Amino acid sequence: MNNSMENNLQDALKKANAEVEKAGIVDPELKKIAFSKAVDFYLQGEKTPTLIHKNVSDVISEGSNFWSALASATGIEEKKLKDVYSLRGEQILLVISSVPGESKADKQRNLVALVLLAYQDGLNHEWVSSTLVAEAASHSKLYDTSKFAKNLKFSWFRTEGVKKGLKYKLSGPGTSYAKSLLGTIIQ
Repeated sequence: MNNSMENNLQDALKKANAEVEKAGIVDPELKKIAFSKAVDFYLQGEKTPTLIHKNVSDVISEGSNFWSALASATGIEEKKLKDVYSLRGEQILLVISSVPGESKADKQRNLVALVLLAYQDGLNHEWVSSTLVAEAASHSKLYDTSKFAKNLKFSWFRTEGVKKGLKYKLSGPGTSYAKSLLGTIIQ
């Protein structure tokens, strides 16, 4: 790497670190994402950022953006989506009385598919930490520590990382399935 490129990289790393610290992001996963995006931003040669990566709780507190984004992506009106989802702190939860599925494993997969769809289409988060997924399952009384991760080894989901750093996202077929399932629940 030539000296100029190395200096640009070091400068971008310093600026990105300062920007993340200034934003006050606490969650380690979100810090990594924000840092990565800031480095990319500064490597593109910009002097000052025009958009600072927001904390999930900041985005959720702007609830109307979440609801309108999710409604637009799913084609379901906001009022009906509020009968399925709830926003609490940094968490998206299901508020339906019963998650569809024939077995507990089916119900867990359906719950996670619906929650990942909300993060993906409502908050534009491609990857969601296993902690947030487990909290959503726990809220719906579907969390089973011994089999939960095993039940999510399914074609609808993609994983990245290991153990506590594990993250999930929907595959293409998973996104289609989750939207179809959401449409079925709404009816």
